[in-house]
Parts: sequence; structure tokens; C-alpha cells
Amino acid sequence: MKFFISVLMICFTACLVSCDKNGMPDPVGGDLPTNYIIFNGSSFSPVADTAVRNSTFTFVNLSGTPIGIYSSDSFAINKQGIQANTSYILRKDTLGTIIYRLAGTPSITGSITITP
Repeated sequence: MKFFISVLMICFTACLVSCDKNGMPDPVGGDLPTNYIIFNGSSFSPVADTAVRNSTFTFVNLSGTPIGIYSSDSFAINKQGIQANTSYILRKDTLGTIIYRLAGTPSITGSITITP
């Protein structure tokens, strides 16, 4: 019986620790900051973003259809199948500017500049 109560207390404590004050689990990544880039179906917003090395960029697809994003060199970013109303998280530590495009519509572009 003591073992059962101990296990129950551990589970209860773990549940309290893993939930925020609203009773919902914390999102993956916790409170890490990110730079949101929204695709609304016709453009990226912001079109240009600058952040320091090791920053994260979250591409959010609000277009209603799956999209793909690739960089001009197809190496820095090459992500296909970002479903509608989902996101893709990118973290880069290479300094410089990455120009990215919407797959299938290369005239829709954006850029990320990574600084020291």
C-alpha cells in the first residue's frame, strides 16, 4: 500500500511540474524565443528577418494548403510538406543571409540574416 501511495504521489508531482498554471502541458521548446515567419498564401511576413547566431525561426503555414520552402542553394533550407496550420522550426548557426523561396512559386521570397 505504501508503494502504491508513493507511486501516486510521484505521478501527481510530475503532472504538476509538467503543466503550466492553465493546466496545459508546456509547448515543446518551453519558453525559448523564436522568430515567427508567417506564410498567408501570397507572401511571407516579415519578408526579411535578422537574428543572432543559434536563433530559431518558425515558419507558420496559414495558407490552407501544404507548402514547401527551399533556399536559393537548396541546402540551407529544403523543407517540403509543411501542412496547413502547422509550422516548421529552423535553427541555423552559419553567419550570413539565406534567401528562401516558396516551392512552386519562386517569385515568393524572403530572407534571414544571421549575425554574430
